[in-house]
Amino acid sequence: MKHRFSPSGAARIMQAAFVLTLLSLLMIPGSTLRAQETNATAKQEQPRFELFSTKIPSGAHWSEGKSFVQDGGYSPEADNYIYVGADQHAELTGLSIPIREHPGEGEYRYITFVWVKWGGTQIGLRFLTKDEGTNAKGRAFDYTYTAGPGEPDNPKRIQKGLSVVDRAQGWVVVTRDMWKDFGDFTITGVQFLCPERRDAGFDEIFLAKRESDFQSAPEVLPSEAAKPIPDVLNPGSSAQSELRSAGVPVESPEQGVRIDWGAQIRAGGFMMIPLYLLAVVAIAITLQRLKFSGAAAIAPQALIDSVNAALETGDFDRAEAVCRNDTSTLARALEYLLKHRAAGREAVSQTAGDIAARDIRTHLSKIYPISIISSLAPLLGLLGTVVGMIEAFGLVALYGDEGGASILSDSISKALITTAAGLIIAVPTVAAYYLLKNRIMGQASRVEAELEHVVTVLYLEQSKENVSTAGDSHAV
Repeated sequence: MKHRFSPSGAARIMQAAFVLTLLSLLMIPGSTLRAQETNATAKQEQPRFELFSTKIPSGAHWSEGKSFVQDGGYSPEADNYIYVGADQHAELTGLSIPIREHPGEGEYRYITFVWVKWGGTQIGLRFLTKDEGTNAKGRAFDYTYTAGPGEPDNPKRIQKGLSVVDRAQGWVVVTRDMWKDFGDFTITGVQFLCPERRDAGFDEIFLAKRESDFQSAPEVLPSEAAKPIPDVLNPGSSAQSELRSAGVPVESPEQGVRIDWGAQIRAGGFMMIPLYLLAVVAIAITLQRLKFSGAAAIAPQALIDSVNAALETGDFDRAEAVCRNDTSTLARALEYLLKHRAAGREAVSQTAGDIAARDIRTHLSKIYPISIISSLAPLLGLLGTVVGMIEAFGLVALYGDEGGASILSDSISKALITTAAGLIIAVPTVAAYYLLKNRIMGQASRVEAELEHVVTVLYLEQSKENVSTAGDSHAV
């Protein structure tokens, strides 16, 4: 019996094939996209960084040019480890790894490593950094982890360091919170220290953003739990004993953050430029006025002595000549007074006083810019701070929580520099203004006193002599 192929059946078969083909085309790109997203996420997330397990990081190198890597290691499956001979150290450089409280991309916080000391007691792991001058905790421990007290008579013994375990005889695993131990810093190199007899080994060194990222790395052994960190920033009596037991010399109870003021001022931004200009102008005016608003410019003592000597002898012409050869405020007023002594007392003394007052006002007007600078500098500083705060909160809006508190605190610190600079300029300029003003007014009082004395000699004493002469003539 022959089977006949129905056209309607063929159509149904073609439709089913089309649907299956369409579904396969739709599923393949979706699965490919999901795979790409998974790979990208895995590539982006790098919770651990290998300082050394089987090899050193790309770009790093041994400072002496020879490798310190040998066969063997911490576990039976280990291929190699870092070997350091007695009284030596190996130095790995070429690194740039930030240690931060809230690690971002390329930044880490925790470390785990294993080390062993064959003979002797002391072993050390020191991190080289370019941030030595800005971190009190890091400086206190020299960015170094140590184990063992060391031989007291050994000059190469590690004097400064954070003792994390009592011994390293046999492979010992250590996991530490580096930010809590040393604060913010950037690792530029690592030194593997073996200051005493016999040799040492280091292996399985990993950095991580979180302690939970050490899932496949060596776990800290409960029997070798790390010691607590001494309080190096507030070392009381108990903390000092902890520091000494940790091998850290206690110099004084004053441990604090050191601020590089030169760098801070340079970081103040463009608003520092007008503040610099105001400071220069204030210094120039102050120095100029100190020179030209003293006694020599207003009421020189030599002039007063010469005029008084001439008046005692009644030589008014010589007194007038002395004043004519002097350029001070008192000389100009006395010259007018002596030149017009034949006129009435009220008119002459009033005009001479006006000449002196006008000259004093000129001296005061020349120091007035210092007063303006003392008021303007804090306002410019405050403006710079407001601009800096706007930029700081702009960074927070841009990065959110990725940068942690360090972004906001650093930006605010730089912004406040302008206010500090404005106040630094304002305080001495206010003092300079009132010092110069008081100096000028003191000389003005001397001018007033000397003018009164000369008026008295010219008019009052002369009137007494005339009255006496007239009385003698009448008696005769």
